Amino acid sequence: MEVNKSYKLVLFTLSFLFFSIGFFIYGKISNTSYQDVYFLPIGLGFFTLFISNIFVKLKSYFIFWIITIQQIVRYVVIPFLFITGDKLKFGSTTVNEAYAVAMMLIELLFILIAYHICTLSKEPKPQKGKLDFLPLNTVSTGLFFLFILIIATNRSFLHKLSFVWDIATYLKLKISGDLESVSPLVSIMFPVMRAYIVLYIFSLINSFKIKQGAKLMLSILIVLINATIIIGISRFSIVYASFPLILLLIYFYPVYRRKIVTYTSSFFVLILLVASLAKFSSNAKSADVGGFFKLYQLNAYFGGVANYAIGFDSYQKNQVNPFDKYYYFISDITQNIPVLSKFSNDNYKTNIKFNNHIYGAGRSRDQIVPVSVAGLYHFSMYFFYIYIFVLSILAFKFETKAYTTNSPVLFFLYIILAFGCATSMMINIGSLSATLFINLVVFIPFFTMINKLNLAK
Repeated sequence: MEVNKSYKLVLFTLSFLFFSIGFFIYGKISNTSYQDVYFLPIGLGFFTLFISNIFVKLKSYFIFWIITIQQIVRYVVIPFLFITGDKLKFGSTTVNEAYAVAMMLIELLFILIAYHICTLSKEPKPQKGKLDFLPLNTVSTGLFFLFILIIATNRSFLHKLSFVWDIATYLKLKISGDLESVSPLVSIMFPVMRAYIVLYIFSLINSFKIKQGAKLMLSILIVLINATIIIGISRFSIVYASFPLILLLIYFYPVYRRKIVTYTSSFFVLILLVASLAKFSSNAKSADVGGFFKLYQLNAYFGGVANYAIGFDSYQKNQVNPFDKYYYFISDITQNIPVLSKFSNDNYKTNIKFNNHIYGAGRSRDQIVPVSVAGLYHFSMYFFYIYIFVLSILAFKFETKAYTTNSPVLFFLYIILAFGCATSMMINIGSLSATLFINLVVFIPFFTMINKLNLAK
């Protein structure tokens, strides 16, 4: 009981802090296009109060903390930057800012409802038993070499891969137009094939007759090498490929939990900075690390209020009628799924409409479309929140599911799905739907069967 009271005291303090920031912004805001952003930290303050009774259950889910970090950036940091003189590159003038703020506040309400639904059960969160390493048998070894062969023989896809310090090579190829078209199937399968190769190496290392500490250090080295390989210029792919593997190492070597977190987190901060410097540097201009935390950068990567305003502007400009919503939905959901992508139509893609409104060229440049902006196009301004509500629930369900398996591959797949749903504001709906489809329809059934075969032996 005392523990619960201490948590509530911390949450009440945070709520008061968010309220204070909101009122401070209200007194300082001078941007005529974004007069109402002070409501966002105030809304998060109320949100923090309303989760105080279920916080004890929420805090045991890593998904909750991932969503919370994004909320602090989107609802506190970005609004605060409006009073610092920081400038937006896009969306600096809009007449729909009030709608954008309202959309984000309604999102908070439905995330709150999702949290309460996910914590309704009186049963505690399922605790993970001991995860088994992959058995080094014919099946797992065959898959290991098969996945290596598939990757190695797809030379066009290999051109998309580079070390984080050599992103410039990929950028030159992209700008010159020398990149070949890549099989969408290989692109979607690559994260899982890549993970399986690493997991097999983990299992191989585990078979060595050396001390546990040495096994751990070799495994961490493999994760770090894996993290230096970036897909295109997507820094998010580094986190996406590495976070579940770090969780697995914590389960494989629970005694060394603190060392794993310390070593890997320090390295990933460094590797992400190197990737960012490489991405934003050019012959004429060197990247500024401070630029990564500018208003326009955070707004673009975290789905800030300006991108909601841009999304609402584009929705109004395109005059989406009720009969077109079905076509937008089908085009967005299927655009990255092999075979099904034939049902997708460029005339009904939210990412093209959204980016065209920003750049005037929706096909040549690509900024992430907030999932609720896609909801505008798919479900109207009255039901745009459906995606964030459903994906929040799915994130918790997938994490819970991960704790019920003894297969490291299935654990990885469920964690990837949970992580993807929890970071839906940072992923286009087309990419997210493809990830859900390929994992739920193909990989999870396949590896569930493989796991049963291994257990039966």
